[in-house]
Amino acid sequence: MGAVTACGQAQGAPSNQANVGSASAAPIHLTLGMWASSPAEKQLVERQVALFEKENPNIKVSIQVITGNYLQALQPMLAAHDAPDIFYVDSSYAPTLEASGAIMPLDSFIKQDHVDLSDFQKNLLDAFTWQGHIYGLPKDMNTMALEYNPALLAKAGIQSPPKTFAQFDQDAAKLKAKGIVPLDMPIDVARYYPFIVDMGGSYYNKAKNEATFTNKANVAGLTWFMKEMESGNFVTPQDQGGSWAGVPFAEGKAAMALEGAWIVPFMQQTAPKMKYGIADFPSLNGHDANMLFTVAYEMSKYTKNPDAAAKLLFFMTGKEALKMTADSGLAIPSRTSEQGEFLKKYPSYKGFVDGLKGAIPYQFGTLGQNFLDAINNATQQGILKKESAQQVLSQAQQTLASQMND
Repeated sequence: MGAVTACGQAQGAPSNQANVGSASAAPIHLTLGMWASSPAEKQLVERQVALFEKENPNIKVSIQVITGNYLQALQPMLAAHDAPDIFYVDSSYAPTLEASGAIMPLDSFIKQDHVDLSDFQKNLLDAFTWQGHIYGLPKDMNTMALEYNPALLAKAGIQSPPKTFAQFDQDAAKLKAKGIVPLDMPIDVARYYPFIVDMGGSYYNKAKNEATFTNKANVAGLTWFMKEMESGNFVTPQDQGGSWAGVPFAEGKAAMALEGAWIVPFMQQTAPKMKYGIADFPSLNGHDANMLFTVAYEMSKYTKNPDAAAKLLFFMTGKEALKMTADSGLAIPSRTSEQGEFLKKYPSYKGFVDGLKGAIPYQFGTLGQNFLDAINNATQQGILKKESAQQVLSQAQQTLASQMND
């Protein structure tokens, strides 16, 4: 992350330009940065921007699609002070950018423009809050849900998907007796972290921005996950010839999977005739933790037009724009007010929306990839070598410490 340079005092105070967006003022030109996920997403953003320009005739917005590795491309732009005025930021690396000093805090703009934050769930806002300041507003969100194959469940005499992991274990025994893989699951903290939280643990302390792998409270959840793997209740996609869980699930090789809403278009493309269902992520130990994957719009601290940029950012995360997102079906809108209409049109996504209540943002402060590599490698090796959870957690802590000291 060294390419982004920190600088002095945050330039967060609005300049109170009274004529922002008015037809009589000098024209203002802004750039919006996004990644190239699909032509349909770019078309959605173009429609949203066109509506913004109609409502703000003196502001013209250019869309900049950043190709290749988005973060690697964005960092030098921020360092050179030539990044787009506002741009996509994924929650996974948001703290790293926010801590760099290159992102404009939004607090004063939110107050000036009377932005209604109550329409966002707290965990969505938390994903883009760093050291007490809000740096981004979420444009969409995703969680995990349980995808299941009714035909494979029926072969084992199971009529409905499990609501708890205690029920899942019972179903898994029936499925394995019929030679059916119960659930496809990678050994990845991005998928199994809810089990740690449900059992009372936490791998990360946000207040101190530090890893807490060796906290004794983490042992129960990791032990449970490792036993599910060792027993064959969970099977990795790689063991079934897939790069991720959606592949073997679509091929009918597993009765269930735990994935986000990105699996829906994948299933439409690769297994259009397969009948499958989506249920809420099962609870464990009486709790309903989930993973929250979300993307915000954030603002460069070096924008030459902060008030206009804030106006664009708030529009792109406002009700009009997010209604367009809901209608498109391309993503789950982040505003609670738009999720009801989204579900009326796309009811199969209910499990993903339900998951928001107990979801933890997928981010571990500024520790970033070092954190993920340390815990994922230790967990994978621990399961392979049949180590204890304590050994895995100790190894992860040691590895991360050595990486951070390099």
